[in-house]
Amino acid sequence: MALDMRALYYIVLPHAQAHEASTQQAEEEIKANENCLNQNFTILAQKLAELEWRLSSLESGS
Repeated sequence: MALDMRALYYIVLPHAQAHEASTQQAEEEIKANENCLNQNFTILAQKLAELEWRLSSLESGS
């Protein structure tokens, strides 16, 4: 059974900001990371639901 997996979104955890980096820029980067994490979890949850459905179909003999 081939799994149709697509690439997940790139995540970079925040690190110590350089002195010249603005607080607003840092907040925007954190929000972008949170958005990517939410998208990753949604993709993973959908894939798990699909795999559970496939497994239950196989177990029931359909």
